[in-house]
Amino acid sequence: MKRCFLTAFAFLQAAFAAEQIGVEPVKRTPESDTVVLVIAIPKDGALVASNPVWMQCRIDGFSLGAGSSFDRADEIVETDMGQTIHVVVDDRPYFPINNPALDPYIQEGWYYDTGYRFQIPFKLDKGKHLLRVFPARSFGESLKGEKTFFASIFSLGSEEGGKDYDLTKPYLTYNEPSNQLYLVENKPILLDFYLSNCELTADGYRVRLTVDGKVNRILTSWQPYYIYGLKKGNHTVRLELINGSGKPVQGPFSDIQRTFTVHSASE
Repeated sequence: MKRCFLTAFAFLQAAFAAEQIGVEPVKRTPESDTVVLVIAIPKDGALVASNPVWMQCRIDGFSLGAGSSFDRADEIVETDMGQTIHVVVDDRPYFPINNPALDPYIQEGWYYDTGYRFQIPFKLDKGKHLLRVFPARSFGESLKGEKTFFASIFSLGSEEGGKDYDLTKPYLTYNEPSNQLYLVENKPILLDFYLSNCELTADGYRVRLTVDGKVNRILTSWQPYYIYGLKKGNHTVRLELINGSGKPVQGPFSDIQRTFTVHSASE
């Protein structure tokens, strides 16, 4: 009897904790429609030999390393790196870049045209690999303009091996929350992702959100969200792209799960 009571008590505790976790949509931060980001090296379809792989990106209309002058910068945590480019290799979590520019800023009003060269900070297996890049604010939110996301496929050492990616299908690119930001329990946690080749609607493509395996919500709008109530410790977010019938979408990245750490505000 005592064991059954403890089991029931644990269940009620878990249910109570789940009720304290909230997910609310927030508006996108304003962004210029002139921002353009491309991967210059390696080019799409290239065969490269160096490992780690060198990359070069070029971005127009977005200054890396600068702070983000929006109210959101006070609402959630920021990185001291300022604005960055987020680089996703295959299905790994992103890594941020704000390296010194290859050439001085060419300033024309508010716009910049700047190149950045850097190495992928880990070695890759031989075969095909997928690169995805997008600019992000100092608080992690991705820009979502038509030309702010760039994906390309290259081969390392050999064109044999690795996965075949069909980038014409609908897919997700996970962004936040991540361990690249020092998340604290007294502030909302940013939920953010990039969507390719489809739109979210109430009766069409949607994203199913699961937090720590307990909280489920169907997202019908592509925008940032705030997660409230996550306590100190490790947490997991799962994003699943589903169709109008609630079935998983077949594609390269339609089901993504990431684990991250929330810290105490006093640490």
